[in-house]
Amino acid sequence: MKIAFFVNAFPMMSEAFIANSAAALIDQGHSVDIYGIGNVCPTGLSVKALEGHGLNERTVNMRWPNSPMVRFAGLPGALGTIVRKNGFGSLTRLRPDIYRRSMSDLTAVYQASAFEGNGEYDILHCQFATLAESVIKHRKAGFLKGDIVVNFRGYDITETVEAVGPHVFDHVWPEATSYIANCDYFRRRAIALGCPEDRITVIGSGIRLENFAFSPPSETANPSLKFLMVGRLIERKGFHIALKAIAIFAKQASVPVTVDIVGDGPMRPDLACLASDLGIGEAVNFHGARDHSEIADLIRQTDIFLAPSMTSAIGGQDAPVNTLKEAMAIGRPVIGTRHGGIPELVIDGETGALANEGDVDSLCEAINRLSANRTNWSALTHRARTKVEAMYALDTCTDQLVHHYEKSLSLAAARPIQQLETVLKG
Repeated sequence: MKIAFFVNAFPMMSEAFIANSAAALIDQGHSVDIYGIGNVCPTGLSVKALEGHGLNERTVNMRWPNSPMVRFAGLPGALGTIVRKNGFGSLTRLRPDIYRRSMSDLTAVYQASAFEGNGEYDILHCQFATLAESVIKHRKAGFLKGDIVVNFRGYDITETVEAVGPHVFDHVWPEATSYIANCDYFRRRAIALGCPEDRITVIGSGIRLENFAFSPPSETANPSLKFLMVGRLIERKGFHIALKAIAIFAKQASVPVTVDIVGDGPMRPDLACLASDLGIGEAVNFHGARDHSEIADLIRQTDIFLAPSMTSAIGGQDAPVNTLKEAMAIGRPVIGTRHGGIPELVIDGETGALANEGDVDSLCEAINRLSANRTNWSALTHRARTKVEAMYALDTCTDQLVHHYEKSLSLAAARPIQQLETVLKG
């Protein structure tokens, strides 16, 4: 199959699942092109092992000036590129009735100038639902051809809906052939918004298990505990809740602690100040953004991995966190929260421990419970590894994705016949 991925930008350090999926499809013999259509600067490839797949050569990151005046000044060049690629007649496709707002601000022209050839694909995969509007418009205008598959992953089905309203994707439901959610929680949210229930499938973001070899935790009690958290330093990740819980635990249990935090974001100064105020400033290490191999090394060095996600003030929620999967794959005890899609992966007492989201006392209790049962860690982590293998092995997820694409193509092929039958019956 010939497949186009649509993302905000590629590669992004926090979106290794996009690179993994593209490389896995290529390994299976499919063609994948990647279009970054969000006018965003890429932050880099976090999976260094994928550099040999030539993903950068398959990627076009669309950029245009932020200034309206500079954007207008560059318009002749963008139009010239469209003509060179598609002929003079293609300019008639830039219709205001199709593009509306994106025509008035010229973003449609800059995007259209980036598509190669006739933009013909089997599958047009919008990796985030917020990108579907642009893809739909370009397909209507004839700059793209193919069946549209729309993914719901996180901010698109949570923060965007909270900000715009429950009808934000009403224009997408009639246009896309099928839909994917990366957890059942988001699938149910999409259906509640109007997504056709018979056309949405749950396919998780797969991980390369060979990069996260299982290493059972030590059963020997250490005089101290090392904790690790990985993610963007934003409210939704709940790291501020975790620092408070760890500080209480350390004081009550008289256990020395070390906390490693991997990731960057706007809350870093606040988190550093909080750690200092809690009296654990010297025990908290901020590592900034790290690639997957470095994160795997830090996971192996930790005792307990924390994923304390919580619903943010703007409605943001998480699916099963990818680094949580990686920690479970390597064999480290994990603590998650009853939040979003996390309970689909972390089963309390079976594959990890759960706490109530945004609840310091509940998280502290989960830390106490897990740390007091170290003799159970071996069995716990073996069950966790088995669950990750069953749900998130990259080959399994890729096979599911290919099957979904094939089903989408069959649905699209059957649609004209169904429409004809409806007309004849009428």
